[in-house]
Amino acid sequence: MVPMLGLSSLSVGEWEGTTSQGRPIAFTVSRDEKVTSITLGYEFNDCSGTREFFEVNVPTAPDLTCMPGPCPRTAASYRAFGFSDGTVASGPYTQINGVFLPRNQARGQAIFRDYPDCGSATVQWTATRR
Repeated sequence: MVPMLGLSSLSVGEWEGTTSQGRPIAFTVSRDEKVTSITLGYEFNDCSGTREFFEVNVPTAPDLTCMPGPCPRTAASYRAFGFSDGTVASGPYTQINGVFLPRNQARGQAIFRDYPDCGSATVQWTATRR
């Protein structure tokens, strides 16, 4: 298990959950606040499987613009990530987005586009930190 940075980190650790299809999702966030691996199950249009992405390096950084600035301190603790694999133009394409919430919770969305013989689907997911 990845050691936590203390109470100030919303994202560091190992996460497990399920998608709205009832399939598993798991991912790891390193001590430097980067998603390093993702495992995502899928089931749609008579297709099912698991996508595994190892050795990824996706920052979990705030993507905020506060007008007028600066952002309040509570906004600075916000963490989110976005990961994609493949190309939208030629498929298959997978996109996974997530936001980290208080109380060891995370939620997000996964998009599967142009999977051969399967088509496309968008699902929601929730996860908790182990």
